[in-house]
Amino acid sequence: MATSEKMSTRPTTGYIPENMVQCKVCGRRFNPDRVTRHEEICEKTSTKKRKVYDIAKHRLKGTDIEQYVRKTAKINHRYAPGKELAVVANGRPDKKSDWRRKHEEFIEAIQAAKKVQVHLARGGKLADLPPPPPSENPDYIECPHCHRRFNEAAAARHIPKCASYLHNKPKPVRKY
Repeated sequence: MATSEKMSTRPTTGYIPENMVQCKVCGRRFNPDRVTRHEEICEKTSTKKRKVYDIAKHRLKGTDIEQYVRKTAKINHRYAPGKELAVVANGRPDKKSDWRRKHEEFIEAIQAAKKVQVHLARGGKLADLPPPPPSENPDYIECPHCHRRFNEAAAARHIPKCASYLHNKPKPVRKY
């Protein structure tokens, strides 16, 4: 029998044979002698959770790069009801992506650069323009001494050094 001649389990017309029995799990119809076997299999497959297919793992299998890929436990990063925060494999809370804010800052920076180019093309001076607005990154840590902002690693190096500089110390109040 060719593939085009095979009959599907669902009839193409509205006709349903009277001797067919409906599966209690999926609702499909089968011959009475086959429905018990189908229900056993259908029950198993409906209760079993499907394994998520990792295309990257499959693509790298058998190649030289496979040995360089980190084998870490993956944890779902999405928020699920009943969970406080999603946790990454290293145990720290997952930082929420703020791509929209970053994108808007990027667009504003491009627009400011275009305004500068237009101003310079008209013969204006760069000193005539106001400075561009500073981009705020909430992940950065502010130094309590010089009020500059750094990422975690740079702040860990900078703050102890900055604390020892004399020019950052508050000046004592003079009494006359």
